[in-house]
Amino acid sequence: MSDENSQEEVQKKRARVVLAMTAICMMVVGFNTTAVATILPNLKAEFDLTPSGLQWVMAIYTVTSATLVTIVSRLGDITGKMGVFFIGMIVFAIGSASVLFSQDTAMLLFGRGAQGAGAAALFGTSLSLLTAATPEDQRASVTGAWGAIVGLAIGVGPIVGGAFGHYISWRAVFATDLLLLAAAFVIGLRVSRGKYVPDTRLAGAEFDYPGALAILLFLGPLSFALSNGESNGWGTPLTLVPLGVAAVATLGLVYASRRSDDPLVELRYFRHPRYFMAAAGMFFTGFTLFCFFVYFNTFVQSPDAFGYSSIGAGLAIMPLSLSMFVVSVTAPRFLAPYSFQWPVAIGLGAMACGFLLLMTTTNTTQYAEIWWKLLIVGIGMGICFSLLPRLGLRLLPEEHMGQGSGVINAFLYFGATLGAVVGGLAEAITIRRGLSEVIKALPAGSTEREDLAHALAHGTPGQIQQLIAGMDPTAGTTLAKALRDLQDNAFDSAMLVAAIGALIGMALALILLRGPVPPVHCAVELTRNK
Repeated sequence: MSDENSQEEVQKKRARVVLAMTAICMMVVGFNTTAVATILPNLKAEFDLTPSGLQWVMAIYTVTSATLVTIVSRLGDITGKMGVFFIGMIVFAIGSASVLFSQDTAMLLFGRGAQGAGAAALFGTSLSLLTAATPEDQRASVTGAWGAIVGLAIGVGPIVGGAFGHYISWRAVFATDLLLLAAAFVIGLRVSRGKYVPDTRLAGAEFDYPGALAILLFLGPLSFALSNGESNGWGTPLTLVPLGVAAVATLGLVYASRRSDDPLVELRYFRHPRYFMAAAGMFFTGFTLFCFFVYFNTFVQSPDAFGYSSIGAGLAIMPLSLSMFVVSVTAPRFLAPYSFQWPVAIGLGAMACGFLLLMTTTNTTQYAEIWWKLLIVGIGMGICFSLLPRLGLRLLPEEHMGQGSGVINAFLYFGATLGAVVGGLAEAITIRRGLSEVIKALPAGSTEREDLAHALAHGTPGQIQQLIAGMDPTAGTTLAKALRDLQDNAFDSAMLVAAIGALIGMALALILLRGPVPPVHCAVELTRNK
């Protein structure tokens, strides 16, 4: 009995070491997802970037990650997860070093693309590594800790990025990456030499090259089109052609999956309602997170709203980040033995409730009126980030954990990309309609109307304020208020989109998670017959 207890303690200690390794890397990945957004003004000034160039600094990272995460996860199943994880650390470090020492736009974008590729390998294998190294009865807790760390890193990214950009240098963001990755690499050597992670490689498995090509041609062009549709125009060839390629690739992926004896993405697992919900739930969690995050950040930094600095905006979101972290760590211990239906539905419902409450935010709102609403959103996200990956991965056989982790994280990335796009569209449509009403109210045929119309459509906030200052005081005051109200309406539109996404996810949870909790690894039954 003592030998069994001793062996169990050793296994728990090893799992904690693997958690430390994966946690550091997830901090790097999550941190870079949001910290870079706060240093974009620094990058614009140093590299003289166009608006399109600025967009690509963010988009190339997320597009590359979303495109590759499923492929590298499957490679981990076949060649070994630790090897792919090490490669991910190295590639991410190369990308960070390239950005750190970049002297031109090409080197900057190359570095961000390499970071995205490294993030795909780290994100795609970290959860399956952690699951394989942890005893079954402890997996709920470590999965929750993994989700908590990702959420916390995303939340603190703007604070740290803003502080570095303001007080030290924007390059310190990427120097920090290298220091953290070096620490993770040292821990990884210990994990590898001590064989803390069981070898779950698929004996004799062959890589599904047609499936990989279909994934590349599906997620790559689709993410590109969605990320750049607003700036390029949704009806232009630069948007329509990638969407067409993605549509054809979807058919190719289904065909390749049906033909292969060992497909890159085992589509039959999606027949299991709980696996489907895990993927869909992560999609809606990513969708709402980025729909909220991007536009909340913009709103609170607006001079006509809260007027926060980038550091202040990061601090403003801390109630969400901290509640998300605490709930992610604690919730699985209490909720994992029971049906996931109500916890997941409550989590998504809490997010929807928080977003709907935030729709009452205006340019005159005090922070004391919104922090508790952010707390509600954080509680919901904490439940979803901690339970949804566990919900899906517990159904799969050990040898397909990497594939499952990659698929679930691909849904998260894709949801985040789509959330930022749809939230932006809602804001843009609201502003466009509101501006047309504002311009119609100006005297017809006046030079003032033409100048202001041009500034509203193409000018900077400073140019708009300058034109308003030159107007008749009464008219200028009325117009300034109309523009502030318009900004409030645009923020409300983004929050409404986020709330709708969360409500759709909640409805799916109530439908798909009915009934008793199925046995572990039971989804393998779905692959027995073609």
